[in-house]
Amino acid sequence: MISVRNHRLRLNGNNWLVGLALVFLVAACTPKVRVLRGTGTKTPPKTQKPTEQGKTEEKAAETEKVEVNNIALLLPFELDKANPHAPSSEDIRRSALALDFYQGFKLGLDALAEKGTNFKLNVLDTRDDPAENTRIAKLEDVQDAALVVGPVYPKEIQVFGFNASLEDALQISPLAASMPSEFNLPNLVTVAAPITTHVRALATRIAQQYQPGDAVIFYQTQDAASKQFLAPLKTEISRLKKDITVMEVTDEQSLESNVHLSGKNLIVLATTNKYQISPILAHLRKLQSELSYQIQLFAHPNWTKLDFDESDGLALFRTCVTSSYYVDKGRTDVRKFDEQYRREFGVAATEFAYKGYDAAYYFGGLLAKYGADYKEHITQAEYKGLHTVFKFEYNSNWGYVNNAVSILQYRNGNFMPL
Repeated sequence: MISVRNHRLRLNGNNWLVGLALVFLVAACTPKVRVLRGTGTKTPPKTQKPTEQGKTEEKAAETEKVEVNNIALLLPFELDKANPHAPSSEDIRRSALALDFYQGFKLGLDALAEKGTNFKLNVLDTRDDPAENTRIAKLEDVQDAALVVGPVYPKEIQVFGFNASLEDALQISPLAASMPSEFNLPNLVTVAAPITTHVRALATRIAQQYQPGDAVIFYQTQDAASKQFLAPLKTEISRLKKDITVMEVTDEQSLESNVHLSGKNLIVLATTNKYQISPILAHLRKLQSELSYQIQLFAHPNWTKLDFDESDGLALFRTCVTSSYYVDKGRTDVRKFDEQYRREFGVAATEFAYKGYDAAYYFGGLLAKYGADYKEHITQAEYKGLHTVFKFEYNSNWGYVNNAVSILQYRNGNFMPL
């Protein structure tokens, strides 16, 4: 059973607008969900002498209360900015991430509830506002929760974590890829692998592929993504394999001066600016196709979010990236989720819906299995979800960090696992 303080949405076409406006304003029941309709003041019942039946019912209620797992889900719906009577396209766009994550999260808890686990889910709108997060942090729904999922944005995570002062519950950061050291919250769980984890994984891959006579070349650009990625990558490669000399180039001329004809050229291009990427790829195609240089290309993790086609040549260069997620549409459990999500909500599942499901199923599963001691088992409980793999390590200063990162290679029009 799940008790949930929110509204179950069936969204399709213009109903999306109506559902969005009503998400926290109206309560409705589903076959699997008993909905709490609010916490208004009630007149206390008259005192009666307890009967044997009353004692039995009271004992049963106390048992149910003990077995219910309280979860607080904090998402930036920003419904305070929406017009409840006539939501605009901007209202929809602003709340889309939160709504998709919530719907996936709910289906994850539904899957656990089918196995007999009881949950009480309190959904709170953080409004993407630090002041609102300060207020929410003190609410009884948060303080009584065994598990807090959210907030999702870095500024909210910091403010909420500082003000909530959670003693027993963990605070799950389900989406932000920020460095956990930015927050220094010992009870924080960072689900999205930080950039340092990607750097270590890519450095390991390059060190494994390197042979004497090969060239390792970093193509430097002036954007922030390139600077933040390449500097620690160079340090990590040197730590792993001291005989590798990393050469840095900034234009076509310096690139041609450093490529090797006799060995492989392991080139790292970390910009995420497609306008910069396209001419560089064109030059690499010329080097390989016309001048016979062997090129293996490595790129920034965010390349998985960019649009490429066959003419870009990524398959030609066997382009590799690191990634903390991958959705295999051929997997039975993924197909089942996709079908259920479309049946429930009338739209296709998004990246955030998958992430919501994985977060609910993994952390809800730990809570169901171990109760209040669930946090003691996070570093031992690995998980391969629909979207994300979880493999956590613990640091006493900034909590639990997911270090599960894989290598994807571009082929057949997509980045796919090796």
